[in-house]
Amino acid sequence: MKRFLKIIADALIYAAFMAMGAIARRLTIERVYRLGEIVGVWLYERLKLRRKLVETNLRLSFPEKSEEERARIARQVYIEQAQSLLEIMRAPLIRSKADAEKIFEVKNMSLAERLCAEGKGAVVVSAHFGNWELKAMCWAFLAKPCVIVYKPFSNKFLDKKMLEWRTLGGNEFISMSDAPKLGLKRLREGKFLALLSDQAAHGDDYFTNFLGREAAIFLGAAVFALRTKLPVILSMSRRIGVGKHLLELSEIKTDDLTSFSAENVRILAERYTRAIEDYVCRYPEQWFWLHNRWKRSPPQKTVATASEQTATV
Repeated sequence: MKRFLKIIADALIYAAFMAMGAIARRLTIERVYRLGEIVGVWLYERLKLRRKLVETNLRLSFPEKSEEERARIARQVYIEQAQSLLEIMRAPLIRSKADAEKIFEVKNMSLAERLCAEGKGAVVVSAHFGNWELKAMCWAFLAKPCVIVYKPFSNKFLDKKMLEWRTLGGNEFISMSDAPKLGLKRLREGKFLALLSDQAAHGDDYFTNFLGREAAIFLGAAVFALRTKLPVILSMSRRIGVGKHLLELSEIKTDDLTSFSAENVRILAERYTRAIEDYVCRYPEQWFWLHNRWKRSPPQKTVATASEQTATV
């Protein structure tokens, strides 16, 4: 019975999603942004969706900011997320490189172009920052299709539709469970492998300081890069105007990490974690604060467990 009720609920959510998408694709981008602002303010002020979690996260991450400033950031977080969702619903309108270039300005695209010309793969590290879904969709047109590690939605209807949209430009998506084997294979084939490395990891992981608190971090990107001896690209985008985003590419230093070891994995993971943290500190309203990033605490035993992690990836 519970399974049947979940299917009904998922179907209703999917129907609402598709109806809203049909509306979003008929509106101008200016009206889409205005609608996103209205929805975001409603979620923040009326529904108060995860508002306590967001406010707690901001207070603990930015104790130096005033209560008024943190409230302004929190309110904007909801607006940004609502606008991002509506932009994703417009994904079928993106059919070419010209369409993608109208949305994204890219800084340091030469980095990706050089690797593409050399036929080399790369590990692309990113975060739930800006409109990360839209960035992935447009990246396939702006540079070349890449392989993205993802976690499927529990709503099978939404998961199928999102995969359809996510792969419009040729991107390939592999589940987290398939990533250890397929990820290495795709990298050795000269493809880009993208991972979101900012959310709470699972299992007996490596813990480090992130925005002032101990947090479990994924070591997968570091493991992939050091095992294949391929470069690591940090890919971060942020909204800079109505329907406009800036995608910034930079290379994470790896040339001094000449061997695959637990210590080097930890060092590299620290580097891209600090780079992501820097973006969140500079543009806090663009990060996905609704996620319970610090839901896991370090175990009582020694927290430096990178060797155990690398042994299983």
